[in-house]
Amino acid sequence: MHKKPSMSPVGEAILAGDLEAVRCMVEDGSLIFKKGKVVELRKNIPTVVRSGKKEITTYSDAFGFALAHNQTEIAKILIDYNLVDLGPKSDALYMTIRWKNFALLDYMLDHGGQFGREERDITRLLLNLSDVWGDNCPVLLDRLNLPIKELGGTALCHAASDNHQAVVTYLLGAGVDVNSQNDGQGTPVLRAAAEGHTEMVRFLVKQGADLTITDEYGYRPYTAARVNGHMKTAEYIQSIEPAVTEAEQDALFEQYHVPAEMRDYFKTGQLRLEFPEWEQLGWIQLFAYTDVAEIRYREQQLLSLVEDSEDYAVMLLWEPKSKKVWFLDMEHDVFHAVADWETFIKAPGYYTNRAVMWEFD
Repeated sequence: MHKKPSMSPVGEAILAGDLEAVRCMVEDGSLIFKKGKVVELRKNIPTVVRSGKKEITTYSDAFGFALAHNQTEIAKILIDYNLVDLGPKSDALYMTIRWKNFALLDYMLDHGGQFGREERDITRLLLNLSDVWGDNCPVLLDRLNLPIKELGGTALCHAASDNHQAVVTYLLGAGVDVNSQNDGQGTPVLRAAAEGHTEMVRFLVKQGADLTITDEYGYRPYTAARVNGHMKTAEYIQSIEPAVTEAEQDALFEQYHVPAEMRDYFKTGQLRLEFPEWEQLGWIQLFAYTDVAEIRYREQQLLSLVEDSEDYAVMLLWEPKSKKVWFLDMEHDVFHAVADWETFIKAPGYYTNRAVMWEFD
């Protein structure tokens, strides 16, 4: 058996709430780690946590340990001695939020604490606040006077996806665009639909959410809900979204130079294509005709053809210039022609499985 680590003197002092003992340790330098120009608190206070049947020892510094044990006055001593980094890249302010110690957070801001003002900083702050949201959070955000209206779109998308109603309401009230996009991953209403949050979808629609905007895969909120198995949400969206008429889709297919046999297949052919003889991929599900949507990749406009598939997020696209089906792997930036439609549909299992293995003619 491993012997449990003994508690360090600073840990004992913090647990006892002994302000003077901590102050003496601060002044004699025993809490400090120095290396070149780097000066920071030592992470030498052990905490044993259980993970399943195992016990794991983690180590924290005096500030983190004081926070975890609600020793706010000791945390203030460390701040007063400039031993806590209060800059926008530091974790200290976010740690204080996670422990819901808003009184200490105000103290830190009064002593020069700063949150970053870029989009990623605002997103990080809102994500942390979402987990502890309460009356203190709007007050804090108003005090910080961050450019939330302009840069809060990604945070709104996350809040809608996580079904944080109060956060969504605050961000919309702050002027964030209800149709904000998050790096191609979809609008807030699409993100909520993909997670099956019907009431969130309903709320966002009332706030002006556009149900026709698609994500990088060509999904709109309806198809995102359906492909993720949230049929109640999909049915609600279908009941209120503006329907794409066959005539409108005919015009879209004509614009993309889709051959007549391909257009007719999407109207009347088998959309679930099964190929159990292949080991990599056993099936794909093509979009219904009126659900085929435009996407943009590498400055090219394309039609997204696949709604769902087994194991892989397979993207097969119609590329109008070459008049061929193409394969796209966004993660690895693989974009390659597969075959013309007539050739592809005669052996979809062969061409799809070769494509996912990056094998092309």
